[in-house]
Amino acid sequence: MKDYNTFMKDLASSKPAPGGGSASAFVGVISASLCSMVASLTFGKKNYENVQAEIEKLSGKATDYSGEFESLMDEDEKAFNSMMEARKLPKTDEQSKKFRDDEITRTMKHAIAIPWRIAQLCYKTMELSRRLCQVGNKNAITDAAAAAFLSSAAIEAVLLNVKINLKSLKDAKFVESENLKLRLFMEMSRNLTEDIRKLSNQSLQ
Repeated sequence: MKDYNTFMKDLASSKPAPGGGSASAFVGVISASLCSMVASLTFGKKNYENVQAEIEKLSGKATDYSGEFESLMDEDEKAFNSMMEARKLPKTDEQSKKFRDDEITRTMKHAIAIPWRIAQLCYKTMELSRRLCQVGNKNAITDAAAAAFLSSAAIEAVLLNVKINLKSLKDAKFVESENLKLRLFMEMSRNLTEDIRKLSNQSLQ
């Protein structure tokens, strides 16, 4: 289990990492935990007998996602630190300059891959949230929706790291491909968010 008090102190400090990526993964932990809560509030409850098997599966997913998010909190911080270390490499001759450039590119691409993993897991958590809005305890539907909206915000936040790193990469094909992925993924995410917003609003009428 991660020491969240230490994480929050580090996040508030002058250290460049952990930063927005790790914070977004932390929001994912909260979102997945809310999903677990909604599932727990549906277990053994009257009028939900026919969804107990599905709720158990959804609960297991929520627990798994929370653990994955915790790992990604650390991975994002390590990826950033590796990128910074690459920038400190010597550039005294052509060979060392090329090695440094290659390492910067490699570590930057890795620092882009981790936020993508966080965003994709957030999207899966949103899908989980939507299903809990549909079959979970109606008294906790706002908690399921809150989980989705938190994940949606985390997606918006963590993909900023992808965007800023793409600005410094010289691999034109990679940048073009990533920008296309960004546009398509953000459209999917916003559509799913709107779908969940409608579900939650209907339940409150």
